[in-house]
Amino acid sequence: MNSTRKSAFLRLLTATLAIITLPTIAYAQAIYRCEQGGRVNYTDSPCNRPLIQSGNAAPASAASVKQTVVGGGYEKPNGPWQGEAQYQVMNSGLIQGGTHFVVPLSIEISEGGKFVGSSPENNCKLLGIASPGYTPKILNLDVTLSNCAAGDLNQRYQGALVLNTAARTAQLSLHAQKIGIGMALIADVKGTMRR
Repeated sequence: MNSTRKSAFLRLLTATLAIITLPTIAYAQAIYRCEQGGRVNYTDSPCNRPLIQSGNAAPASAASVKQTVVGGGYEKPNGPWQGEAQYQVMNSGLIQGGTHFVVPLSIEISEGGKFVGSSPENNCKLLGIASPGYTPKILNLDVTLSNCAAGDLNQRYQGALVLNTAARTAQLSLHAQKIGIGMALIADVKGTMRR
C-alpha cells in the first residue's frame, strides 16, 4: 500500500471511529425524576442544575428539590417514557365504534420489571410486567389495560418495547385478541415513546 492510499485509509478509519463512538457518548446519559412543590418532571440533566438568572432576580432555591435517577438515557429501556399512542379495537376487520383513540400515554418501567402507565384522556390504566427480550434494548411486555372508556380495550395484552438509540425513541406495541362465536376482536396499542 503506497503512502497516499495508507494516509487516505487512516483518515477514513479515524472519521468512521469518531462517528461510531459519538452516539454512545451522546445517548448514555441518565434520566432524572425531579420533584419540587408537588410537581414531577423528568429530565436528562440533574435537578439542581443552576438556572440562568436575569438582572437582580434572586437565585432559585434548590434545597426543596428531590432528585431520583430513574432511567438509563437511551441505552436501557427501563425508566419513564411519554408519547402519543393509538388505541383501537377491530371486529372481523372493522374498527369498533368508539374504540379508536390517539392520546398522550405515560409509562414507567422499573429495573425490577414492573410496568405502569396511564392515558388520562381515555381513562386507560396499564399495569403489568416487562421481561428481558432478545437483546438488551428490547423488553417483552405482559400488560393488562383497565378502566378504559371503551370497554373492549380492557383486557390482557402481549407485546414489546423496542429501543432505537439512534432516533432517541422507543416503539411500544401491544396486541390482544378475543375469538368466539360471532366475534373476532383484535385490540392494539401502538406508540412512539420519548424521554
